[in-house]
Amino acid sequence: MYKNSGCLNEIVAMSNNKLKDTEDNRLAEQHQLLRKGLTKQMNQFPNGEDGRTTSPDIPYSRNANVSYINAGEEDQMELYGYRRSNFRTALTWLFILKTLGILRMVFHWFPEWFLNCTYTRCSLEVAEKVLIVEIYQKKHRRVHIRSITCMSALEIINAANNQTAKGKKKSAEHCNSHVLQDLNRIDDASSLSLPNSDGTFRSATSVRMFTCKKLRYIWNIETKEFLKVKSLGPGMPTSSLHHAEAQQGLAGLSLLEQQRRRAIFGSNFINVPVKSVLELLLLEVLNPFYIFQVVSVLIWIMIEYYYFAAAIMVMSAAGITISIIQTRKNQKKLRNTVHGSDIIDVCRGSGVYETIRTEELVPGDIIILPATGCTMHCDAILLFGTCIVNESMLTGESVPVTKTPLPFQPDVLYHPKEHSRHTLFSGTKVVQTRFYNDEKVMAVVTSTGFMTAKGSLVSAIMYPPPVDFRFERDSYRFIGFLASLASIGFTYSIVKKIISGEAGLKVVFHSFDIITICVPPALPAAMTAGIILAQKRLEQRNIFCISPRSINVSGSLNCICFDKTGTLTEDGLDLWGIVPVVESRRYIPPLRTPLKLSQALSTLRPYDRGPSSASCNKLDPPLLLMGMATCHSLTIIDGNLSGDPLDLKMFESTGWVLVEPSNEDTSKYDNICPTVVTWTPEGGNKTDPETYDSVESGADGAKVEVGIVRQFPFSSSLQRMAIICKRIGQEQLHFFCKGSPEMVQSLCKPDTVPGNHNQILEEYTRQGFRVIALAHRVVEIRSLHKLQKVQREDLEHELTFLGLVVLENRLKPDTKAIVNQLSDAAVRTIMVTGDNLLTAISVARDCGMVGSHDQVVIVNYEEIIGAGSTEGKPRLTYTLAEKSSIQTPSNTTSPSTMNSSGDTTLDINDTDFTGHLAITGKCWSVIQEHYQDLVPRCVVKGTIFARMSPDQKQQLVQALQQLNYVVGMCGDGANDCGALKAAHAGISLSDSEASVASPFTSREASISCVPELIRQGRCALVTSFGIFKYMAAYSLTQFISVMILYEIGTNLTDFQFLYIDLFLICSLSAVFGRTQPHPGPLFNHPPLTSLLSLPPVGSLLIQVCLVGLFQALSMIILTKQDWFVPYMTLHNNVTGLATGDYASHENYAIFSMSMCQYIVLALAYAKGRPFREVFLKNYWFVGALGASTAFSLYVLIDPGYAIKKWLELEMPPMEFRLVIFSLSAAQVTVQTATIFFH
Repeated sequence: MYKNSGCLNEIVAMSNNKLKDTEDNRLAEQHQLLRKGLTKQMNQFPNGEDGRTTSPDIPYSRNANVSYINAGEEDQMELYGYRRSNFRTALTWLFILKTLGILRMVFHWFPEWFLNCTYTRCSLEVAEKVLIVEIYQKKHRRVHIRSITCMSALEIINAANNQTAKGKKKSAEHCNSHVLQDLNRIDDASSLSLPNSDGTFRSATSVRMFTCKKLRYIWNIETKEFLKVKSLGPGMPTSSLHHAEAQQGLAGLSLLEQQRRRAIFGSNFINVPVKSVLELLLLEVLNPFYIFQVVSVLIWIMIEYYYFAAAIMVMSAAGITISIIQTRKNQKKLRNTVHGSDIIDVCRGSGVYETIRTEELVPGDIIILPATGCTMHCDAILLFGTCIVNESMLTGESVPVTKTPLPFQPDVLYHPKEHSRHTLFSGTKVVQTRFYNDEKVMAVVTSTGFMTAKGSLVSAIMYPPPVDFRFERDSYRFIGFLASLASIGFTYSIVKKIISGEAGLKVVFHSFDIITICVPPALPAAMTAGIILAQKRLEQRNIFCISPRSINVSGSLNCICFDKTGTLTEDGLDLWGIVPVVESRRYIPPLRTPLKLSQALSTLRPYDRGPSSASCNKLDPPLLLMGMATCHSLTIIDGNLSGDPLDLKMFESTGWVLVEPSNEDTSKYDNICPTVVTWTPEGGNKTDPETYDSVESGADGAKVEVGIVRQFPFSSSLQRMAIICKRIGQEQLHFFCKGSPEMVQSLCKPDTVPGNHNQILEEYTRQGFRVIALAHRVVEIRSLHKLQKVQREDLEHELTFLGLVVLENRLKPDTKAIVNQLSDAAVRTIMVTGDNLLTAISVARDCGMVGSHDQVVIVNYEEIIGAGSTEGKPRLTYTLAEKSSIQTPSNTTSPSTMNSSGDTTLDINDTDFTGHLAITGKCWSVIQEHYQDLVPRCVVKGTIFARMSPDQKQQLVQALQQLNYVVGMCGDGANDCGALKAAHAGISLSDSEASVASPFTSREASISCVPELIRQGRCALVTSFGIFKYMAAYSLTQFISVMILYEIGTNLTDFQFLYIDLFLICSLSAVFGRTQPHPGPLFNHPPLTSLLSLPPVGSLLIQVCLVGLFQALSMIILTKQDWFVPYMTLHNNVTGLATGDYASHENYAIFSMSMCQYIVLALAYAKGRPFREVFLKNYWFVGALGASTAFSLYVLIDPGYAIKKWLELEMPPMEFRLVIFSLSAAQVTVQTATIFFH
């Protein structure tokens, strides 16, 4: 498959061809010209995406008649080609001109329509544009329309040069004309380097490409499809990423090759565009909501509602201004957060090194990492040396991670996750680098820009997935219903006016006013105000939200998945003790203090001391103790010992001292031991690390010094780590392996594992301890070169089992109380962890996820070979956690029966089964692959999911969502990013860049944020329901008022509308959301999420019917008065719509009744318990309610002359005013009595 030894060989060959004689002055000069003129960013192609990203997390089905990009991957999208039709384009623009641009505005909202009106469908081979369709969870459809760029190699390289140079200050060399001339003469037939799927590159003279969501897609002529420009490395053999001559400077990209690749990969820059004020203004104004407001204002102006129109214009302008300021602030904040630039040394081949800016890096560049460390601006694979890296910016873990060179394995394919301990990720900080002799610490660049790990996180912010929430869907449907009702009213009014002979332009505009009344323009602002207040309340409780829309969703959570370590339990571990193995294949009693191991072994008979002891000499360290002191990834940073908490506790318990000699001191350790640990047995002279350099090894004949020669980092997939070490002054090399007991046992010689190993291990894990096993072997290799090349698989066999290390992982103080609180609120809790299953079960019992008397059934599987196998499927088995008897599935209907052997047989499919299932990651994979029909049952009954990989955690969250659970995920942000992102509401307990995967981040590393978020979310959701129903009731109330007044020929006046909409509605809705959540225990049922369910619809209908009833009643009573004269009689059958004179007794009656109704409706929907406090504790709302009531009563009973003139009131006799007051009081009583229907 590989015609050469890999992409780096190709790079070296190319570099040698270009720079084969560095002594040649002409080539050296050309090298300098290339460096100054070509190595710049490429920003030729605009990336102004207006689409939104989705992260489909369910498998896609494929249609044979549809083309795809990223086929079979998580981000699979459909692709359709289009080419321009001149006839369609001309016809479409003709209609756009005839509609005065209105049609073009509609096309702005629906770009797919515009594409279909101006282009025709064609094959991708001849397409000029592409329509990209992505589906999220089979529910949401997103489209992107992109232009295909077709350019020659010379055009694309020159465009990259011009775009990079634009806006930069040029030096005198850049300005010389002969530089450009030399660059143009480099190669008249320039070519581009297009990446192949196997990591090699091919030459091409032109390219067709488009950009979507900051990623580039290139047309492949051979396969006739667009392929994503991918990172270098994934899917390639690790051996092809190495080159033996890199240390001599004979590997690397030439300047011309680097420029060719940059034309394809783009500059190494995570560009977060900050849109101009004008662009944001146009986008805001063209929003359908603001277009509706503009039309409404024009209608109000036409019917002479000038003051009301001016007030709405001022409010809209203020809203647009605030939105633009906030959007630019967020964009600038994100850009400043992710922006970074530095300089770095790269190898050009033929011994040439050059310092360039990090923006100029491309995949394939060989970079040299400085000894003082640096911040990574790309993803790279470590080839030589060792790095200590702080990955807290991406993972949330503040523990430094040791990165080692990528193994040279021709039969192993590179994968960033599997080889994360050899990969330097963008955004992480290299704290220190270490090397042997004069070797340089070198890495090969694999990803740049948005292809990096940091770029993918930024992309997740820029293109968030849609929030699937029923409340939002129903709100749009309800607005549609209001619009339909308005259309009916509009049609009725127009027809009636035409029949009565009153048709005219002003009458038509008055009819249009009905639409603006029925669809409240202030609704979005009122809804947003409630969410903003909830967000501020969360911030006051140290819970920060980057997706305000998710706050309402969090109020519907009914299932929470918790990570264990660092979330439910303390982040750190305490060493409980060690359990050594002696020669007779047995464990000795546990030692709580590892320092006493030598003393304990010395008391045993010689043949009993076994593998845990190096010899009978008390001055020699026991092998178990040596393994605990050396098998780790600890390092000294700023004088402090740093590393994984588990490693730190184990090392500190040994009493050994870790020393990292300087470069000058390395010689006394044969140049192979960058880290040394020392041990002084009792009676020896313990050396202080600060005076270590003044003490020679072995001066007192007692001190032991062990150098760590090589580390094999911990791998979550392998569940172990290992090291090679050498005792200073001795030739023998030791290999230690540390990891999960199950994995280490499988690597050991069976005759070295105690016979009661499983029983002892189970005893500790059932008590909730975390257990680590150690094993050892002697290494025969003596060559330093071979030691650096040997693979761990060559050493991880035939090991000698040394013993167990037992650690305590205590629950956080508030964990049990919080879990019980969630259980009482009928919120299901699930543990999903990468730890041991029995440990997880113990923690689940301790924290209350599993009751003290509840059954826990462990689901496992057995590989069945031979005649008993069923289509090659493994057979699921069930084990009671408290009983070591293997259970098998049964076809019986009872959940528990006895078989012939006396073991219990379980049927988890039975509805009467009430136990908790505990499932491992391996078993989860088997169930998903072979027993998909059992997945729903396992998800419903499963409480403990252990040994789960990050991908499996995400799969579990998605499986719960498919069963209509509203899922929250709470994790520490390390291995939980996928699940945090997939959940409806992810809560990160880590304040790092990994927290962008979740909408919520708690600054306090405690799960107490979970019930608080649910409490605030429920309050926000109920508030949103209340505001929506209040605004809908207000619209319908005003609609009824206007329709009644239209029927008699009059209407509300300009200032009456202004008083109702601004003073009453806006003031009450603005403070409506200030009601705090109910402080008591969480209610045992979440609030409703559907606006169209019976309770909210029923309550709204009841309120509207009461409104209509009391308004009609006021009109009936008015007409019965002796002094009453109808409006049309007084005005000679000329309507007020024509004259503009609306003052009348009918106007007073309807306006006065409606004033009281708006206030009563606000009171009716200010629902308190069980999710909010009583409205009386919302002092802002009570104040607004009191002020509104007082002033409205003043207007109703006896307003002053100025008020009467301002509102254009025709006051009736005092007796009728008191009748209206009595009706209002009766309405308050009746409507308040209906609150229980809400």
